Amino acid sequence: MTPARCFTTALRQCCTNMACAPLFMAAIVLYAAYYCWPYMAQLPDHIHCAIVDADGSPLSRELVMEFRATPDLNILQVTENRQEAILAMKRAEVSAILEIPPHFGRDVAAAVPTAITLTADGAYLVGGRISTAGASGPLEAAASRAVAAWLRAQGASASELARMEMQAPALVTVAAYNTISGYLNFAVPIVFVIVFQTLMCAGMGMLFNAWYMAAARPAVLAAALGSPLCLFCVQMSVFFLCLFWTLFVEGPVFYLQGINSFQNIPATLGMCAAFSLAVSSLACLLSLLLGPTHFVMQAVVLSALPCVFISGNLWPTQNIPFFFQCLGWLFPSTPGSYGIIRASQCGADVAEAAPYMAHLLLLAAVYFVLACLEARRQARKAAQEEQGAPHAA
Repeated sequence: MTPARCFTTALRQCCTNMACAPLFMAAIVLYAAYYCWPYMAQLPDHIHCAIVDADGSPLSRELVMEFRATPDLNILQVTENRQEAILAMKRAEVSAILEIPPHFGRDVAAAVPTAITLTADGAYLVGGRISTAGASGPLEAAASRAVAAWLRAQGASASELARMEMQAPALVTVAAYNTISGYLNFAVPIVFVIVFQTLMCAGMGMLFNAWYMAAARPAVLAAALGSPLCLFCVQMSVFFLCLFWTLFVEGPVFYLQGINSFQNIPATLGMCAAFSLAVSSLACLLSLLLGPTHFVMQAVVLSALPCVFISGNLWPTQNIPFFFQCLGWLFPSTPGSYGIIRASQCGADVAEAAPYMAHLLLLAAVYFVLACLEARRQARKAAQEEQGAPHAA
């Protein structure tokens, strides 16, 4: 079978073989249509909070009582030590920290601008975003009520109270990670990169599994095992599918969902092409290694969630052991997510994205060389078995 015939046969099989066609043709469409919907307008109630009262004034105590009485907030800890509240957040006991600054009561009485700080842990992307969005409204209302009540007790005039009601103390939200506090423009593009990697590897693995398990070995598989050029052409069928879906999601899908994309067109195209090539090479290697078994889907799908976290984008790098940080850079999803979100969503130019492109191209070359070695090993094994069969007969 010629290399061109290998490419067309593999591409047709990817689109029609029911072992892999749902992954290649339908899964990404479903992800693109439904992935963002649960997070578009979701606000929580009973947000677990810790309060750091660095003021200790009558006003700050009044403010703490007002916060405790707010139905949407669940105040679990009140302390003067900020580190205690941070440790509670690290232990996942609270999802937000409210900080009343020193001299808060004095500043309010003197009409000096002041601020109550709401800190949310952005390492939990959805939780951090919805915690700040869900808590900010009740906090502003509670602060306004407490300040107005305190000023009224101090004998403030009606005009002063009206002014304070119109100009309540500022609420400043500070994210511990992902400082843009974004989900659609930050997390969704990163997660889609890992979705592409998972679906392409699983799809190609299932296709090879179907070929290996066929009663008669297909000519395209025999050609791929016997010739590196034919193997490369089979890989190219998955490359073009991955590139098509990557551009489809980064283009019309993100445009319809209001997500920044293609902020720098040349860099985005280069990143998508390099990422697709690395993913197709990885898929080719995994298909040869796991294709003769029945565990392709299990192995690929189980690796998806760890890839989300060890990439260092959706989870702070300092929280990841060094070994897993190094392991993360062996997967295309890590340099792919770093480069694509910078080029497509943030507008980085080709020079800024070049290190990630080079990393992906290096991964693609290494994976393909390993795939060729595995294909040669399997071809030799098959030849030895064929030679041994006549002697046994």
